[in-house]
Amino acid sequence: FDTTRSFIHEVVHALTHLQDKEDNNPRGPVVEYTNIILKEMGHTSPPRIAYESSN
Repeated sequence: FDTTRSFIHEVVHALTHLQDKEDNNPRGPVVEYTNIILKEMGHTSPPRIAYESSN
């Protein structure tokens, strides 16, 4: 992923205190919000469809 997506993702964490994973949502709330924000900013990368941790 690009640096803009990563930065916005971390800002959403900081502002909302939401977790990455959610049992009933493969993307999780942070990815959902990040996708929305980037779309509204006119960012050209495709939306992320799932949260994948490197753990």
